[in-house]
Amino acid sequence: MWHSILIALHALTGTAALVAGLVAHRGRILFEVYLWSLVAAVTFLAAAVAEEWGRLDSVSRALFTAFVALGLVMLWLAAAARRLPLSPAYVDRVGFTLVALFDAFVVITVLNVGAPVALVVASGVLVAIAGHVGLRAAKARQRETPHAR
Repeated sequence: MWHSILIALHALTGTAALVAGLVAHRGRILFEVYLWSLVAAVTFLAAAVAEEWGRLDSVSRALFTAFVALGLVMLWLAAAARRLPLSPAYVDRVGFTLVALFDAFVVITVLNVGAPVALVVASGVLVAIAGHVGLRAAKARQRETPHAR
């Protein structure tokens, strides 16, 4: 029961971080909502993993440990972005976390519909590539308008 509640809270706060981050990415509006939603999402993920730890096999433990580590990297990038003006570096840091959040939503959705592992992996890789291309475009656009908020 606790695991399901923690996963639901993780998904809810992850969605809030994604939505607020999309707004913050373009102009720092809702940045604090994005940051604290991201903190909550990673915290709920870590709590869910800890709660389930005794029932996980070694491969699952390694995988979920990697997810929590990625979450901590995302928090570090978001905290670094907090100290930056709107700039290509800011766009890059926030953008990385947005790509990671969106990628997670896509991969979980593909996994939950029962797709084969190859399709799950392919969807994750394609989202990451598309996100990288999108971030390059966003940074180029930001460089063209450095006076933006």
